[in-house]
Amino acid sequence: MRVCIAQIRVRAAALETNFQTIKAAVETAAQQSADIILLPEMCLPGYFIGDLWESSDFLRRCDVYNQKIANLSQGISIVFGSVGIDSARKNEDGRVRKYNAAYVAHNGTLEQNTATGLPFWPKTLMPNYREFDDSRHFFDLRKLALERDVPLRSLLRPVTLILKSGVTVNLGVGLCEDGWDINYSCKPYNLLSQNQVKPDILVNLSCSPYTRGKYERRRQVFADKSKQCNTPLFYVNAVGMQNVGKTLYTFDGQSGIYSSDGFAPVGDAFSEVVTTNELPEWLNKAQAAIVAERHPMGETFLALETGLSYVRDEWSLGKVVVGVSGGIDSALSATLHCRVFGAENVSCITLPSRFNSQLTQNAAARLARNLGCHFASMNIEKSVALTETQLNEARAQGLPLPHKTPQLVKENIQARDRGARLISATAASLGAVFPCNANKTELTVGYSTLYGDQAGYLAPLGDLWKGEVYALARYYNDKIFGFPVIPEDSLNVTPSAELSADQDISAGQ
Repeated sequence: MRVCIAQIRVRAAALETNFQTIKAAVETAAQQSADIILLPEMCLPGYFIGDLWESSDFLRRCDVYNQKIANLSQGISIVFGSVGIDSARKNEDGRVRKYNAAYVAHNGTLEQNTATGLPFWPKTLMPNYREFDDSRHFFDLRKLALERDVPLRSLLRPVTLILKSGVTVNLGVGLCEDGWDINYSCKPYNLLSQNQVKPDILVNLSCSPYTRGKYERRRQVFADKSKQCNTPLFYVNAVGMQNVGKTLYTFDGQSGIYSSDGFAPVGDAFSEVVTTNELPEWLNKAQAAIVAERHPMGETFLALETGLSYVRDEWSLGKVVVGVSGGIDSALSATLHCRVFGAENVSCITLPSRFNSQLTQNAAARLARNLGCHFASMNIEKSVALTETQLNEARAQGLPLPHKTPQLVKENIQARDRGARLISATAASLGAVFPCNANKTELTVGYSTLYGDQAGYLAPLGDLWKGEVYALARYYNDKIFGFPVIPEDSLNVTPSAELSADQDISAGQ
């Protein structure tokens, strides 16, 4: 039995694009003489698409494309993730019943799930934490068992396929969370493995976003599951980027096969790959696989650059303007954008006032030289003074303003003058975007100015704590560039907004 793992890029709500990606993967698998190709969860519609799940037109189009994928299955069996629709029933919200489902296409048709009577295999466990909101849109197998008043075990059966070689294979199919069952009372794969017809292999179709440390947790979870069930487990995850509104998520892939002896990865993290092997060859790879020691910032670096490149491509962005202060956050943001957009497409501007030290101004200029990007310095003293003058004039005309402009307001005037006036005007003039350079520590405590430093098309450092910003900056210097592209002064200077005399960095030196 030759099994193909297709770690493909999945785009949100892009049915035709995703179908063409799936079609290309199936064609590659056929060229590799695969009997079965495994594709990720929700690889046709995408996963994080919000209220589009409630669009009847979109659901109808999904059904059309599901059949198009089935038409590709002449001579090869296709296991893929999509939305499963039971138009005869309703969800608990009164809308048409939908499942996060796995489909099995074989000989040009979609196989029937004899246990449920549906033409797909529903997801059993629904994640409803962090970015996930599955129960809002999807029915699940546990609810179906309760509705029908039957044991869940009776609805969990392997898929039996007769391959083109004449070999019969039983697949235990699950979707993402079905393997992450540690905190659930039911264990779908364990129930599958206790079936009278035991699966020959287990399959997990995932659309699992990258989070720091997830690779190690995932390896432990699925290695344990393979051992518990005493069955090889094929794990196939998507790559790409999807958007849940305010937050963008990258998908790391890291697909492969788990066995009682180890894990055999497929290709590189965050990269598309379509690979076929005989089952014994997959198992041999798992036995021989060696887990290399990883730098703690290595995957974070890759996740940020890959995610930003997806944003660049999907939003058709070309140029970027980065406000650089000489501090570590803006230095890392500029470095990241130069790496992804190319230094020739990045303009760094520093916007000093009388409170900005020569040290940080020099560090900002040195950063731009090291990166090879465009650079300019624009002093904001005159415009800040003009704003204060206009406030005084308005007070004289009777506006009930404080007798003296509050200190915090004076500081925020500087931040807004930089962001809302000069940085945004520069970006607009260049046909560019500009990022928010804030890190997670600042955003969590609200240390930012609306329309000032809290403005921009994206906050690429928004999920990094301040300590991680420093660690990633040193990773770039030490591992990527091999010399201090990000100046040591930016790494060593006392963090400061430099918005008043009380924030003089020289006081802490």
